[in-house]
Amino acid sequence: MDYELLKKLYDIEEFDGYTDEEIAELSEGFDEMPKALIEFWKTCGNTGKLFKSSNDPWLNLAYRRKYTWVKRDSTDYYFLLNENQGCFQIAIRRSDMGQDNPPVYVTQPSGGSYKEVGKAAPSITEFLMGMLLYEAALGGLPYPCEDILWYEPEDIAEIEKILTKYPYHVENWYSDRIDFYTLSGNDVMFIMKGDTPNGTYSANSQEALDRLNELIGSYGDY
Repeated sequence: MDYELLKKLYDIEEFDGYTDEEIAELSEGFDEMPKALIEFWKTCGNTGKLFKSSNDPWLNLAYRRKYTWVKRDSTDYYFLLNENQGCFQIAIRRSDMGQDNPPVYVTQPSGGSYKEVGKAAPSITEFLMGMLLYEAALGGLPYPCEDILWYEPEDIAEIEKILTKYPYHVENWYSDRIDFYTLSGNDVMFIMKGDTPNGTYSANSQEALDRLNELIGSYGDY
């Protein structure tokens, strides 16, 4: 996890994590928990800025206490994120919970159980970083673009000459793959790759947003 990147982007001075008792509650029903997930929850599980504007809710402690379906359905998977309409979830296979940093999958409810749509990321840490960048770009920062833009391949090629591409991706979530970019670390852009590429961007200051608009604002259509 690149915690320093998240602190800078989300303008966080100090993270607030879960206690050992809260981690034990999050682990109910599972004999093992991946070390990477425990580290993440202990480091920043209670950090409001990271989760306050999620388009798709994280299955954190507050969510698990409120919604009973999580315990009821956690037979084959440990759920991390719920699509806002409940049509898809991101989860770890129960059989992988003993790994330090296992892959995560997009699942879909199907006849009382869950089927896998595809792999979301090859590790928990890559998924967490990718999803937190996605949510920041989508409006988790105070200065958003406020529009979804549709890009041609030549638009993306030009954008990739200007911005730095992060080494994180989320796959099979609303698109074939979501890629992430930045100019200064105080801003982030996502582009969903597929038949109709689209994306948007946000920044943590007006100055950073203005600079992005100046450099890439002419690319894409509304």
